[in-house]
Amino acid sequence: MSEKQTRKTRLYNRSDIIQLINDQNPRRAGSNRYSIFEAIRSGMTVDEFLALVYEFNGGTKDLQLLEESGHVSVRKTLENYPVESAPSAPIGFSPMNT
Repeated sequence: MSEKQTRKTRLYNRSDIIQLINDQNPRRAGSNRYSIFEAIRSGMTVDEFLALVYEFNGGTKDLQLLEESGHVSVRKTLENYPVESAPSAPIGFSPMNT
């Protein structure tokens, strides 16, 4: 992969999960954006998406536009959050009490 492909994305973390909400392709058949939408599968990561759509000149902006139009959602994974912002155990909870 080229340097451009391995750079960190600004919009999404590469391990974020893509979920299809509406599987009807909103783009004109035969266009690059049509092919980009056809490449999306539920459960794929942003990194897998970028690798698939590179040949169609696709990128995270295409994913962002599809998310804004309600066709996909991108879920954050727990590994994307820094340790200090990760959810902690409830107050008064002790693993010794289990």
